[in-house]
Amino acid sequence: MKRSMLLHTRAPMRATLAAVALAVAGSATAETFKLRIGAGHPVTGIAHVTAVQDFFMPEVNKRLEPLGHKVEWTAAWGGSVAKLPETLEATKTGLLDVGVINFPFHSATLFTNNFPFYFPFQSSDHVLAVKAVRATYDQVPWLYEVFEKKYNQKHLGIGQNGDYGIGARFEIKTFDDLKGKKVGAAGPNLNWFRNTGVVGVQSSLNEGYNAMQTGVYQGFVIFPGPYFGFKLHEVGKYYLNAGLGAPAAIGLTINMDTWKKLPKPVQDVFVAVGREYDVVNAQMQQKADVEALDKLKAAGVTVVDLPLAERAKWAKAIATLPGDMAKDANKRGEPGTQVFRAYIAQLKKLGYNFPSEYKID
Repeated sequence: MKRSMLLHTRAPMRATLAAVALAVAGSATAETFKLRIGAGHPVTGIAHVTAVQDFFMPEVNKRLEPLGHKVEWTAAWGGSVAKLPETLEATKTGLLDVGVINFPFHSATLFTNNFPFYFPFQSSDHVLAVKAVRATYDQVPWLYEVFEKKYNQKHLGIGQNGDYGIGARFEIKTFDDLKGKKVGAAGPNLNWFRNTGVVGVQSSLNEGYNAMQTGVYQGFVIFPGPYFGFKLHEVGKYYLNAGLGAPAAIGLTINMDTWKKLPKPVQDVFVAVGREYDVVNAQMQQKADVEALDKLKAAGVTVVDLPLAERAKWAKAIATLPGDMAKDANKRGEPGTQVFRAYIAQLKKLGYNFPSEYKID
């Protein structure tokens, strides 16, 4: 069901013809757009959704006000309209006018756009990481175009997950400490254990508490906020600050049919605020990670930083992962090699180098 945009402008008649003319001119341009915006995640405790609610939505209206326009937002968070695997399709059809798309939950359809998840030990500097992803999109416009050509939506902003680590029932100080252990992970995170001796178990955050408590696995791949927020620290008193990186693989998009109905000045505001959302969200997520680590420590969790040499050892063990994923993307008819090389180049340009070099053939 597509959301409609309604024009609500009526200027009162004035005593003079000149005033009437001005009123008519104003009513021809001022519009109120009713838009539904949604995400599969809840807004509380999830920085990339919080940034949509607290920054993107009010900032759009702040900039539209001098133009005489406004948006009346209807928010549908926490999967109330579309669950995590449904947001791409819901925004495509117009069930959502604006959607928050988590690419790992659309790994088959947005395989190449999910490229940050194929680079373990990318930057843990959230702002640097999202800038590198945006620069990659700008260098390879296909990443934008796929949304318009295949999924009937305009790409606006880039959201981000936190810096991934591992919460566990056992202490982890080195890469070898993980070998032979069962570790739960969701979606593309499982690839980070390929050929490492670690037993990756497909799971989800909602299953993490019970699975760790009952021994289905002994650890779980997650960033600090959800590890604390979902109370996994109650059953796993150790947290490895692994520096696996903060992948920016979330898209803020708008349905193209909705987009085409917006006047050009309104479109310009959406694009500008969408790009600013990148950094605002990154800063919020960085802050959330730091605060969550402090909360874990206060709750009695032993937090260990994985040394750079150990990160390099782990990265070498999975050195072929990015190249293999680039080839997989190529086979799908997508520009995998071009995108993956561009991402590495953009990270280096911003001053980041992987602990062990990844090669894209």
